Amino acid sequence: MRMKDILNVFQFDWAMSPAMGEEKPDKLKNKSILISGHETALALAYTIMCLNDKLNLGAKIFLCSNEENFEEKIIPEALERGDLIYNNINYIDDIKQKIDIIIHTGLCGAKITPDYDTYEMEMQALDASLTLAETRKPEKIILLSDSRVYGKGGNKFRAFAETEMGALPENSFSVNLMRTIESVFAERCKKLNSATIRAGVILGADSGIYNGVEDVFKAVANGSQISLYSTENKISFVYITDVFIALYYLYSKKLNGVYNVSGADSTVSTGGLAAALHDIFGANVKINMIENGIFKGNELNCGKIKFAGFNPTIDLNTALELSVMSYKKENVENFRFEHEHMGRLDAIQQVLMAYLLEVDKICKKHNITWYLGGGTLLGAARHQGFIPWDDDVDIMMLREDYDKFLEVAHAELPEGMILQDPKKDKTYNYAYAKLRLTNTMFATDFSKNHKGMNNGFAFDIFCHDKTANSKLGQKIHSKLTLFWLACVFNKWNHRKADNGNKFQSVITDFCKTIFPLRFSMRMLLFTLEMFKHKKKARYLYDGMGYSVHKGGFDKTFLDNEIRLDFCGYKMPVPAKYKEYLTNHYGDYMELAPLSTRIMGHDITLSDLNEYADFQISNKELRSKGY
Repeated sequence: MRMKDILNVFQFDWAMSPAMGEEKPDKLKNKSILISGHETALALAYTIMCLNDKLNLGAKIFLCSNEENFEEKIIPEALERGDLIYNNINYIDDIKQKIDIIIHTGLCGAKITPDYDTYEMEMQALDASLTLAETRKPEKIILLSDSRVYGKGGNKFRAFAETEMGALPENSFSVNLMRTIESVFAERCKKLNSATIRAGVILGADSGIYNGVEDVFKAVANGSQISLYSTENKISFVYITDVFIALYYLYSKKLNGVYNVSGADSTVSTGGLAAALHDIFGANVKINMIENGIFKGNELNCGKIKFAGFNPTIDLNTALELSVMSYKKENVENFRFEHEHMGRLDAIQQVLMAYLLEVDKICKKHNITWYLGGGTLLGAARHQGFIPWDDDVDIMMLREDYDKFLEVAHAELPEGMILQDPKKDKTYNYAYAKLRLTNTMFATDFSKNHKGMNNGFAFDIFCHDKTANSKLGQKIHSKLTLFWLACVFNKWNHRKADNGNKFQSVITDFCKTIFPLRFSMRMLLFTLEMFKHKKKARYLYDGMGYSVHKGGFDKTFLDNEIRLDFCGYKMPVPAKYKEYLTNHYGDYMELAPLSTRIMGHDITLSDLNEYADFQISNKELRSKGY
């Protein structure tokens, strides 16, 4: 049984997210991994099992704990799969297989009961993991700790770095125990390949990890009153996803030593935490800040791991929204982050719908065939409208229809809407055309630097061109396209080329430097149309889009049109839209993990002007024949 069918959607989200980033954890392929500890260990085991499903890693997980009745916390279906084996840590020697990696999560994200039994149990578990490491000599042993090891936070401006320690609070059992664990680990791992991660306060929806604020999240979900201790010092939070990605990063990059890990923009006081929750959930947040209490956590200086190249992926707002929503019982199929676009997403989608109706009107008048494309076609097939968290629209045409649309659009577009065509607009250097609302601003961190280009609210128009019939010809066509795209993109944005291949990047950088930008653009457009006049072409390719590297797809996918429901309107899609979507996305009906359901564009300048509360009127619909 797949982990997708075993875990709930929130658990599956954090367990799957390490597979969704740029650096896939493929170095875990066929590895035997021993994980010891409590809830954090179990969550990590589920994560590796999800990676087995997604990436076919074939990793074997040995989960160990000496916590009483710990096996009862494991979902029975997970134990039935065969890639997870549970052992009481007292019988760790019974594991005869080779162990490649040992990860001791210990007290990371665990609630600590201050008594001798806790001390003895944790030290025995650590000794068992270290003894196994000393005898088996794994590739790597990693200790997961957390920010409680730093002790009392000190003044409110104190950010603890890896080699700093705070003053010990009086009778602090938990701090002394966590420091003892780290000290013993460091001493006994001197001859081993080892590393330590100290995490901020871990947030993880339905992970079972202790963080001291789950009652707050539950109260916000229910709209009920809750109290929270007020802190002077700031506290670094981190979503569970970033802890596990950092863990893999240390392993894959062969990094040793101690590293702090916190989330992106995730260091706040408890008052700041309450304010962030209020900004997202409004009146549902009824938090009373009270004095004379302690919230265990510290502000972390995480510059060391960032210097090593790791950057967290989940910010505080995203982590908080996921954590609270996991306590709501409503359907999460259409879950989206309410803090995205500062509440404008509904209006944005209404504007995009108006674009679609305008394009449909023009194309009907001039007998131009067009289809919903990309994520918009995916939304039509899966949601009968926009993907709930989508902030753009893609449409697609064949070359003859695309060229005809570019010819007639200038005269047909309503006032306030313009067409950007890379052949005619020297300030615009994308390969595909866009429609823009001129009196708006919707600029990404990338596009805002091009002040001469209109950066109004945009709508993308892609063309699928003919390509070669042979696999070799398609590969050459795609490689040429990618080369000229790199020359244009990097020249336009004053960047060094970096496509993962050092030699190719050097060649691209040299050509980018010597060729004028508009020459490279002309060569790119010429390359897109190389097979324009091929009479018996059997394949098309996505030269303007993100699937250009896939090569050709069957030309018949776009032969005929049908209409699907889209936000209550009938919009044109390819008759073979299922085949097209499968070619581009695989299992296109499978929903994206929750934390990846973010807006498609990194918008840094946004001004919708009079469209901020836009709704399509009945009068407009009648004028377009709907």
